[in-house]
Amino acid sequence: MRLLLVFVALGWMTSLTWAQQIDSTNKKIIQAIYTEKAPKIDGVLDEAVWENAPIATDFIENTPNPGLSASQKTEVKVLYTTEGIYVGAKMYDTAPDSILKQLSVRDASGSVNADNFSIYIDGMYTQQANFTFKVTAAGVQIDENDGDAIWDAVWASAVRIVEDGWIAEIEIPYSQLRFPKSVQQTWGINFSRTIRRSRQEFYWSEIDPTQGNAVQQQGLMKGIERIKPPVRLSFTPYVAGYLNHAYDGTTGKHTLTPNFSAGADMKYGINESFTLDVALVPDFGDVQSDNLVFNLSPFEIYYAERRPFFTEGVELFGRANLFYSRRIGSRPARYRLAEGQLDSTEWVTRNPEKPYLINALKVSGRTKKGLGLGLFNALTAPSFAQIQRDSGAGRKYETESFTNYNVVVVDQQFWKHSYISLINTSVIRFGGYTDALATGTAFKIADKKNLYGVDGSAAMSHRFLDTMLHNKGYDSGYRYDIGFQKFSGNFRFGVRQKTMSKYYNINDLGFVGRTNFINSSAWVSYDIYKPFGAFLRMWSKLDFSYEMLYNPAVFTRIQFGGNWGGLLRNFLSIGADFRVEPIGYNDYFEARTDGQVWAKPTWTRINFWFSSDYRKAFALDGWVNYRRFWGAGAWTGSDVIAGNLKPLIRFNDHFNMILSATFTVRRNSLGYVTKTDNGAGGDQIIFGSRFRQDLETSIAANYLFTNKISLTLRVRHYWAVVDYNQFYLLQTNGTMGDAPYTGEHDANYNAFNVDLIFRWRFAPGSELNVVWKNAVLDNGTNPNYSYFSNFGRMFETGQNNQFSIKALYYLDFFKLFKNKNQGKRLE
Repeated sequence: MRLLLVFVALGWMTSLTWAQQIDSTNKKIIQAIYTEKAPKIDGVLDEAVWENAPIATDFIENTPNPGLSASQKTEVKVLYTTEGIYVGAKMYDTAPDSILKQLSVRDASGSVNADNFSIYIDGMYTQQANFTFKVTAAGVQIDENDGDAIWDAVWASAVRIVEDGWIAEIEIPYSQLRFPKSVQQTWGINFSRTIRRSRQEFYWSEIDPTQGNAVQQQGLMKGIERIKPPVRLSFTPYVAGYLNHAYDGTTGKHTLTPNFSAGADMKYGINESFTLDVALVPDFGDVQSDNLVFNLSPFEIYYAERRPFFTEGVELFGRANLFYSRRIGSRPARYRLAEGQLDSTEWVTRNPEKPYLINALKVSGRTKKGLGLGLFNALTAPSFAQIQRDSGAGRKYETESFTNYNVVVVDQQFWKHSYISLINTSVIRFGGYTDALATGTAFKIADKKNLYGVDGSAAMSHRFLDTMLHNKGYDSGYRYDIGFQKFSGNFRFGVRQKTMSKYYNINDLGFVGRTNFINSSAWVSYDIYKPFGAFLRMWSKLDFSYEMLYNPAVFTRIQFGGNWGGLLRNFLSIGADFRVEPIGYNDYFEARTDGQVWAKPTWTRINFWFSSDYRKAFALDGWVNYRRFWGAGAWTGSDVIAGNLKPLIRFNDHFNMILSATFTVRRNSLGYVTKTDNGAGGDQIIFGSRFRQDLETSIAANYLFTNKISLTLRVRHYWAVVDYNQFYLLQTNGTMGDAPYTGEHDANYNAFNVDLIFRWRFAPGSELNVVWKNAVLDNGTNPNYSYFSNFGRMFETGQNNQFSIKALYYLDFFKLFKNKNQGKRLE
């Protein structure tokens, strides 16, 4: 009898420790157990099948003490059915009353005071990318696809605080994963746990922070057998209603415009590797407003993409930096020409700033052998300005034609750490508008340990130009970027060469600002990941660059700088950085004239920053920097001082607020103003010395009713004042001369936005959003230095209010026809 008990005990211990087996490559293994009946996702691991499942334990600390055994015990078990995998995790805690569980909106976890548990799955086992599923102790879900935080999967989870810790129970349908069609599966997998009160993070399979790729340090999951990848087909139809109220402060006119839209998103798994996403009549009216700024530079301002369809699952399309999705549906090409088409009896009554987006689709994915393919296509309808005549008749002027946007990517990964990509983008506009092509490559070739390697990219652009906007028929250009670096370890370094020709232009479907340069650079860095002295971690870097113009090949500048930062044991982060241009900068861009230089003097800049302990109910971030131009004459006293304070207040687990104020003051700041006739048939370039003041204030407040219902308020006010005190004539050698110029170019610019969003995630993948958006844009010419006076007058210029209700509902084909698809396994 005793012998029998010994054998039973040994068998039980063997099953529980199976997860701790190590394969020939020194990877941990966990065994998944099949069950006919799925457990109930309620945060209680009381089903009998959980008792027999092997345990993954012995977690290793990653921060702040890499390599140490976890201070608190964690146990993870994995089950699977024909529909999905099920993970049960028990996070033991010797102080369960201290478990932090602040509520947050979905996918927000960075500064949230809540413990969390994460699963990382590499179903194709390419060791290059994975899916992340995270749940906080408050029950909030966070998910990512290869680092893409915008990606939203449809999965279920439940958490429960118990007397000796907390439990997370998770169901991940196969439809949200990618894995090959094979009898026996081997997946890359890892689990992590964060204890927020101590800022500790632990991994089941140890992650060495000195190494470059965490995916390749994951463990393995085996035991899943005879599972057929399901039909991955889902629809998300939506309906939306809008009511727009606009007030014009100049005319005193109020306009009330209702609108209605409906459409759908569709996802279809072409096979286990590739997915088709289609947006039919997409609607993005509830997307957060842009952070508009006043731009005096010769270059376009880059604004982040916020439309979900264009941000989710686009990692492949970012290769070689040829794709900037905001070009799709941007301002029509001939928008500014409409006013020039009028006679004395006509006026423009309507000129849309965005063409109608008909549809967009993308196909993307990666095979088990590391071959990634991507296809993106979008169509926009023609856009017309409406022109009215005194006679009462009207006509249209086309400002944008029917346009097709296309991106094709082929990407092959090899040697675990290496890849090479080919990408082509095209914009075809019908009717004599500009057509554009760009073709490029991106690559990384590293050794097997990801220690050393080369990486870079190259591209060519070719544009057939709209002769109504350009005085030539076409232009073309190229760029390349190649570097050698040490990717891993505490000490790292790199050298890089970048070249961009004068007429390289991808701005029909990409983004490029400054062109026509050759830049050579080098850098070294040293990071300390383990605690020492008063610090938990420290990092530092020095860099140097030499730059010249591509055409003509003349010197422009030398620049060097560096940064240092550290995390103290009390979780206060501090740091500083500096930058110097020791012999000035020969700027060939600011004058807006080909070949004309602007000679800027030597300058230096230093910056200090801090970030307090985010575990506290009150936290504070801030920075301050000072930049000085060391020149005489027009440059005397030219400097820039800027700073920011950002307090974070957690009133309780349901209500939090982040305030922010950023100021920048530029004294005796020189810059381009205009061009005037020099009396001899040419231009003279006018520069000005100006005082410029920028102030940006914002409030972001969140009230979480539950982990699925939230109310979010975001208020932002940006104010810029530009006040000219003297004008100069730019000389041919780049210096300033006297100018008999007395024009008025002062500015008082305000951009004010309110975004108030009520969001209810009433079912997996389904939402009801109620949104109020208020926008004021005031571009005046009279500087006003009184904040409150300026703020009040800003609303007199007019404003726009938009109220909307949008509902979308997720429909899964596999769930809809569950009885026909359930229980089928490979033979």
